[in-house]
Amino acid sequence: MASIRQRSVNSYELTISVGYENGRKIRRTKNIKVPDGLTDKQKAAYIQEAAADFERRVKGGYNTSYDKMKFKDFTELYIKNHGSTLKAKTRREYEIHIHDRLNPYFGNMNIKDITALDVRRWLSSLERVDRSGRPLSENSKGVFFRTLSAIMGKAYEWEIIDNNPCSKVKQPRKAQSDVKALQLEEVKQALEKLPEYEDIRARTLVSVLLFTGIREAEAAGLEWQDIDFTENKISIRRENIYIPNEGIIEDTPKSKSGTRVIFFPEKLAEILKEYKEHQAADIAARGDLWTGSGGERAKLFTQFNGDPVHDSTLRKWVKKFLTWAGVPYVTVHGLRHTYASLLISSGTDARTAAAQLGHSSPALVYNTYANPQDYAKKQAAETLGRLFE
Repeated sequence: MASIRQRSVNSYELTISVGYENGRKIRRTKNIKVPDGLTDKQKAAYIQEAAADFERRVKGGYNTSYDKMKFKDFTELYIKNHGSTLKAKTRREYEIHIHDRLNPYFGNMNIKDITALDVRRWLSSLERVDRSGRPLSENSKGVFFRTLSAIMGKAYEWEIIDNNPCSKVKQPRKAQSDVKALQLEEVKQALEKLPEYEDIRARTLVSVLLFTGIREAEAAGLEWQDIDFTENKISIRRENIYIPNEGIIEDTPKSKSGTRVIFFPEKLAEILKEYKEHQAADIAARGDLWTGSGGERAKLFTQFNGDPVHDSTLRKWVKKFLTWAGVPYVTVHGLRHTYASLLISSGTDARTAAAQLGHSSPALVYNTYANPQDYAKKQAAETLGRLFE
């Protein structure tokens, strides 16, 4: 049990021995102040409870130096001790947010002294850094807030702070997704134009995105061993991500539900078989110039020599094809929205749609990806008209 020494009327020093080092006894001390207005019995109970809590925390690894720890010092500890458990992309994003958004405001504050009011003032102070003149979106503020909340939550879990101040602050409102999706007629137009397009890599990529709705990082990570032509299904097992200053790395899908199997129609099977034959011939023709894997371990989409392809390259392929095909330009993520909205409007149940897209929440799929399809709205109008008749 911690020893207790009274320093003044309501001030006490707690001391705990934690062993010996080089023959010297090591102690941890902490000063506490007892609130005014307590009875003698309440005062004694308060001190005993504080002493027991201090002993428990010290034995659990708590160090009194945490009481004076700066926020910027804790973020270094956080990345060092917890960063390896984060996805590579998430870790890098956290590092950028810490450097650009959190440390400039909270860096020199004692982490124990940061309050909910400080968090609110920080949110109010956030501005764009690209000098565009436009206000920072609530979505961006929400991203920075969630990073701060995760860091403060870990400080609370490690018992460095007594509570997470972010839990008392309303999270910035997340605006509904404004990602554009193609309409069914535009998808049909794109598919009709596909065979005429010169770049077989690009037209195969667009086909895969439209028929499976996978993410660009998942497309970049696809290997031929992931394609099952017997049952027409794709296994999503990995993704390739570009990390600044690190290059392209291979990682697992972003969530547990992201590792999944997606079934696709025979039309895509035909396109993939043609592309596989083309790529095999291309690899043979390049000989030693091909530095990537071959056979079933070959990536579907690569640079000219077989090296992993950048996500920006995939985006360029999609943009060039859609512009050439004469359909409205949408991003790779827009094609994912297109796939989801077509699934939903065609009557696919929420759980199946979520499973295909790699989400654990069917409600999230409906709220995020349900871009209205004109043909479905027309069908709804006709159904209502027949009802009135």
